[in-house]
Amino acid sequence: MAQIGWIDKVFSFFKKSPMGAYRNECWDSLSPSEKGAKGEKLALNYCKKELGFRLITKNWRHRRGEIDLICLDKDCLVFIEVRLRKAISLVSGVHSISRSKKSLLRRSALAYLNRIQKHPKTYRFDIISIAYEQSKGYEISHYRNVALF
Repeated sequence: MAQIGWIDKVFSFFKKSPMGAYRNECWDSLSPSEKGAKGEKLALNYCKKELGFRLITKNWRHRRGEIDLICLDKDCLVFIEVRLRKAISLVSGVHSISRSKKSLLRRSALAYLNRIQKHPKTYRFDIISIAYEQSKGYEISHYRNVALF
């Protein structure tokens, strides 16, 4: 029994840290909601550090729709849909968005624009697609100004 406690202490480093970071954790061991949260966190970090976006809000909900990230790129409001897929998937993240999902995103974005006081000069829809492999990590692709009609 004492050995099991010692082993748990040694391997506790590889579990989630209190800050929510994922260390050496297999993608397949995560639940779908945990994968989604991890994907959105990776996308947010990418938007902030690589693209220089400023986060306005995340997981904004309107009726049945949800916008994963709403950011500001200089004076342009950016609505971002995050898509997480296995690298071996036949359909990429950007091509996995159905016509009904596009319609829902468009309606949600218009609802958001109607609720804010200060309207931006311009706005656009971006897609962040994350393709992950079990042993090799992940690859992020950014698609700017995607048409939703």
